[in-house]
Amino acid sequence: MLAAALGVSGAVFAQHRQPILQPDGEPPVTAFAAQRGGVSLGQATAMARGRYPGRVVRAEQVMIGDRVVYEIRILGDDGRVRTVRVDAQTGSFM
Repeated sequence: MLAAALGVSGAVFAQHRQPILQPDGEPPVTAFAAQRGGVSLGQATAMARGRYPGRVVRAEQVMIGDRVVYEIRILGDDGRVRTVRVDAQTGSFM
């Protein structure tokens, strides 16, 4: 109803909606990070899982100095917990 009152179609709203989580429980991967020249938390998580197979138990954005870094904790198939850091701007492992 609000969209009709504003004269905006529902299709416009649908373009900006992002899922909260993907079906596998991971954060959504968006194109916006690539447009900014970096990687999203979802992309960094996928990269970390590619390097260290296992289950992601925590993924968060932190500041280290003046850099935005994603810290991803993975419970490996061997039972070890690994903390993987990915630079949000460059996508490189730290």
